[in-house]
Amino acid sequence: MKVMVGSRNAAKMGAARQGVAAYWDDAQIEGADVDSGVPAQPIGLDQTMQGALNRARAAQALGADLGVGMEGGVAQFNGEWAMIGFVAVSDGKREVAVITAATPMPYSWGEAMKNGAELRPYVLAAGLPYDYATGVVGTLSNGKVRRDDSFALAVKTALIPWVNPGAFEDTSDQAKAG
Repeated sequence: MKVMVGSRNAAKMGAARQGVAAYWDDAQIEGADVDSGVPAQPIGLDQTMQGALNRARAAQALGADLGVGMEGGVAQFNGEWAMIGFVAVSDGKREVAVITAATPMPYSWGEAMKNGAELRPYVLAAGLPYDYATGVVGTLSNGKVRRDDSFALAVKTALIPWVNPGAFEDTSDQAKAG
C-alpha cells in the first residue's frame, strides 16, 4: 500500500507513519508539498477541515492508494479559543475527515490570530519556548502533549473505514429487519 501525505512537515510525517503503521507496517509512506487551498492560518472548523481535505485529495492524486491531509487551525468554543486540527483520508472515492483534540489557548492569542497575526510571536512574547517539533501544544503542556500525538491519533481513527470496510457498507435494511 502506498500512502502519500500532503505535507513534508516532520511532525505531520511522523504522525502519519505512526498512524498508518498501527494497521499496515509494510505501507510505503511518502510526503509531498501540496496546496491546502486555505489561508496559512485557518480560522474555524470549516476552513481547517477544508485544508485537510484539499491536502488529502491532492496527495492521493499523485498516485497513492490513500492520501492523508492534516491541517492545523484555531476555533472558538463556548467563547474561548482553541488550537484544532483535522486529518482527512481519501482513496479517490471515499473521503473521511476527523477532528483532533482541541487545545485551549489564551484568548488574546486567538483574537490576534483571527485578525491575521501569527502565533509564534505571541508564544515568545509570553516568555515561552517555541519548538516546531512539539508545537505550541507542547509548550503549553510543558512537554506532556506533542503536536504529532494529536495528529497520530486522528490518523488512526480516520483510517478505520479502510481497516473495517464491511462495517461501513450500507446495512440500514439489515438493521431494520434485525
